[in-house]
Amino acid sequence: MSRESSNTGFGLVMFLLGAAAGASIALLYAPQDGESTRRAIGDKANEVKDKATELTHTVRDRATELSSTVAQTAKEKIGKVQDKTSELLRRGQSAAHDAIDDAAETAHATVDKA
Repeated sequence: MSRESSNTGFGLVMFLLGAAAGASIALLYAPQDGESTRRAIGDKANEVKDKATELTHTVRDRATELSSTVAQTAKEKIGKVQDKTSELLRRGQSAAHDAIDDAAETAHATVDKA
């Protein structure tokens, strides 16, 4: 990132912080009584709290959904691996039996010739 764009980003952040501070000070010096100002600040705080709670629930629900999906996918993959492993084991056993049978036949043939 160039130095100029870095300075622009820093300037934008400082501008936004200044605007937020100015808005807060304006609320405190607004031409309304303290009770109204405190109520307005409290209402805004409650709105922010409600939005944060809603976001928390949304994130939790999404995480639960994703973990369920991942678990299901993992179970399916494990099942496929188990099936393939069983098939390979069956093939290996069959090949071993065939090899033993061939060796036994060769041994019998050798003994019969002798």
